[in-house]
Amino acid sequence: MKKKFIILFFAIALPGFVNAQFNSVILKVDGLTCSACSFSTQKSILQLDFVDDVKIDLNSHDAIVTFKPAKKISIDKISKKVYDAGFSVGSLDAVFTFNSKEISDSTCFEFEGDIYHFEQMPQKTVLNGITTIKFISEKYMSKSEFKKWKKIIHNDVCKKPDNFSGKMYHVILLK
Repeated sequence: MKKKFIILFFAIALPGFVNAQFNSVILKVDGLTCSACSFSTQKSILQLDFVDDVKIDLNSHDAIVTFKPAKKISIDKISKKVYDAGFSVGSLDAVFTFNSKEISDSTCFEFEGDIYHFEQMPQKTVLNGITTIKFISEKYMSKSEFKKWKKIIHNDVCKKPDNFSGKMYHVILLK
């Protein structure tokens, strides 16, 4: 009887447990000069099936991309859509909601089949609530900024599971 109760508890409790939720990304779109530029970028990103909305501020060159619930998000596809529209990504930050996720330098966090590797964490931190992380890659930042990070990134820290088909992302926590 006790065994059935435990199985029933996990069958009910686990599906509702979420350690993290991907809310949105904030993109810096380099090269925007006019409203037609921002419109073509917005239209390109909106073609993605997981994108709910795109708001672009032409003055700051920031694009806020929000997602549809229960859809797998692809950072690479968002970046590609910006490049397809004729522009480049100056920075890409993701807004997550975490539920008591402990991280430290070189923590590897798996989410929706992708691995996020936290770099440059000075101390252990517990992520609770809305948190912004910055993606470190030449696809997601200027070449000059990436040049600074290239020497710091630890590529061999996270062990990929067998048959891993997702992406490995290097990220830092933004304050």
